[in-house]
Amino acid sequence: MDENQTPLVESLIIWLQTFSLSAPCKTVEELTTGAAISQALHQIDPSWFNDAWLSRIKTDVEDNWRLKMNNLKKILQMMVDYYNEALAHDISSFPLPDLTLVAERSDSVQLGRLLQLVLGCAVKCEHKQDYIQTIMTLEESVQHVVMTAIQELMPPFGTELSGDVEQQLKKALEDLSEVSTEKEALAQRCQELDMQVAILQEERNSLLAENDVLTDRTNQLDSFDDPSTASGKKHSLLQQQLEAIQEENFRLEAAKDDYRIHCEELEKQLIEVQHRNDELTGLAEESRALKDELECSGTALTVW
Repeated sequence: MDENQTPLVESLIIWLQTFSLSAPCKTVEELTTGAAISQALHQIDPSWFNDAWLSRIKTDVEDNWRLKMNNLKKILQMMVDYYNEALAHDISSFPLPDLTLVAERSDSVQLGRLLQLVLGCAVKCEHKQDYIQTIMTLEESVQHVVMTAIQELMPPFGTELSGDVEQQLKKALEDLSEVSTEKEALAQRCQELDMQVAILQEERNSLLAENDVLTDRTNQLDSFDDPSTASGKKHSLLQQQLEAIQEENFRLEAAKDDYRIHCEELEKQLIEVQHRNDELTGLAEESRALKDELECSGTALTVW
């Protein structure tokens, strides 16, 4: 597994960052001081890696490799005792890290072995389920490296653990698949809502533009009341012309009424004249008939 040590230490550093640590723990160099590792062990089992032990880990070692070495020795010895006495687990087959290379050269391979021992403490301690659940929250590639590290560290325990981890991982992947499906559905819904928002935004902009036009017209209408403006003067002139036209219209309406009344009187007179004319025509015809009779009578008397 030597060729995978660099991915190993990188993955274990990611895992170590899941702890609430005050000491920096993002790089190999930061971990070589032992401060972050000791704080993680204190959280894993505070009754074993207690405050008294933690206080003996110096935090101000800077680049002094001998002080780093002293811290790392205390950490490694305490972990070996923890495996043997607290966990009753034999790690004699696991190659212990070369602390000199870690302290003096920041060797990532040897640091990876040291972090593997910390990982074993976490997944074997009383609260192992909590730490396994935490591992399940990591990226799948990191999970794979961490599980491999556990199996390499403790083959018997690793076999037992892997089934439990695989079952939890399977459930986690099923949950992830379900969440991904929901995410896609929500993404599709978001796109639809974005389109609706865009359409509504266009309608809003159109309404705002129309409102601006109407506002301008209203402002122009309001300016008609001010005789000092050009539109106000024009409006005043048109108003005067309108009033004059209205007065002329009223005068013409009155004259029309007078003419209508006069016409009605003339029509009455015409009707009376027509009646009179009809009467006179009738009398004239009667007179002409009588005259003809008289002439006929006179002619007859002359003959006699």
